[in-house]
Amino acid sequence: MSTSQTQLDPASCYQALLSRDARFDGHFFTAVKTTGIYCRPVCKVRAPLPKNCLFFASAVRAEAAGFRPCLRCRPELAPAALPHWSTQEASQILATQAMQLLDSAEALADAPLRVANLATRLGVSERHLRRILVQHLGVTPSQYRQTRRLLLAKQLLCDTALPIARIAQLSGFASQRRFNTAFADHYRLTPSACRREGQAASDVRLKLAYRPPYAEAAMMKFLGQRAVPGLELCTTGQESTGEHSTGEFVRIVRMSAAKRSHLGWVSLQFEAAAHRVHVQLSDSLLPVLPAVLQQVRWALDLDADPLAIEAALARDFAHCAGWRVPGAWDGFELAVRAVLGQQVTVAAARTLTRRLVQALGEPLTTPWPQLTHAFPTPAALLQASPDDLGQLGIVRQRQKAIQALAHAVLHGGLDLKPGPQVQATVQALMGLPGIGEWTAQYIAMRALRWPDAFPAGDIVVLQRLGVRDGPQPVRAAIARATELATAWQPWRSYAVIRLWHGGSP
Repeated sequence: MSTSQTQLDPASCYQALLSRDARFDGHFFTAVKTTGIYCRPVCKVRAPLPKNCLFFASAVRAEAAGFRPCLRCRPELAPAALPHWSTQEASQILATQAMQLLDSAEALADAPLRVANLATRLGVSERHLRRILVQHLGVTPSQYRQTRRLLLAKQLLCDTALPIARIAQLSGFASQRRFNTAFADHYRLTPSACRREGQAASDVRLKLAYRPPYAEAAMMKFLGQRAVPGLELCTTGQESTGEHSTGEFVRIVRMSAAKRSHLGWVSLQFEAAAHRVHVQLSDSLLPVLPAVLQQVRWALDLDADPLAIEAALARDFAHCAGWRVPGAWDGFELAVRAVLGQQVTVAAARTLTRRLVQALGEPLTTPWPQLTHAFPTPAALLQASPDDLGQLGIVRQRQKAIQALAHAVLHGGLDLKPGPQVQATVQALMGLPGIGEWTAQYIAMRALRWPDAFPAGDIVVLQRLGVRDGPQPVRAAIARATELATAWQPWRSYAVIRLWHGGSP
């Protein structure tokens, strides 16, 4: 079945619909002409007749055609279907990056949408941005953003007991009146018609879906091995009960919006049988809820497309199906932790990070006694003296690297979020003292969410590829590893994760 954003094969889509295969979730949506409703391919309602079906590559396209979302399968929960990554197709990369920016909390809250600002960030003209989005998504930037707002609002209406006025605000609408009007015009429903019974007033529990296969236990193991005491807590499956069989991951996060910082906690639990993650967060993070949900998707790599990834990697990594690239909760935090992890074990890096968090992180009271401090801000690390950092066991070279990172983020315009300028960001990182190619590629892989990052000089990668054996120079081994890795483009980040934790190809 074609999963491109521009063409779908109706016969293949209908077969996938009949199978209710979750691997196709988010890749297409089925609109039924007789009901005016569109559904995910995993919807459990009786399959409509083929003659009554229309297939759309995105929820945005289905809604632009006048269809409204199913209240049973809830299309707002589906993982995003980004245009396929390509090392050759610049327009596909641009469309993907534009979608990521349009999904950001800043874009959702931007009323009216400043398309010119988005185009500037992408380095193209406003006209070219509109053309690319229409080509790949079939809608304009404003149409895309409006649908994302309404789907977010629908999710909050279904899953929380938040007041409708608050939901309107969190979804980016200027007033409840405008929200009510847009919701009624778009869905022919009132917001209150989407509310569910039994939601506790204090509960903010949401669900996010992903496509199988997903190696949930492997992701939890990765997070658990690197969990920093005081900042993060990871339980195992044996310590959990009920449907959440892979345990729980909880951490303190700091999110910013409108130049204000919000500190709180996020709890995540996989429900593997239903291919989704349960998200719970503190009330203090409600003002930045869209940004939190976006960060969860990045951190757990929930929008990855296993069909495309496995097609490139299955021959060499069949034993690692479903492995994802763990993302970052904060790009600056990930970069500092990468510096602390240079040439030391994971356990040693975790010890250094724990000391840093407890000494310079902001304290926070949480429902978990083990969670006590946030990760230090760039300002806190920039103000720390060499003696302060030295007493924590951080050597002088890494002190300079950490403070150079903090200065670049605060004053140098260094943006460590996923975005369009990956190569420029990598070069800027390598221009800082104490940050070489390995660290920059690691940051690109996890913080910038670049699927084709490749730290060619990584010792484990060289060993697993069998190019470090014998007396050949390191430079020759790196060249050989880079040559071998071309077969995995544009998914080399996923190959690296499998080499690190899954063994040799």
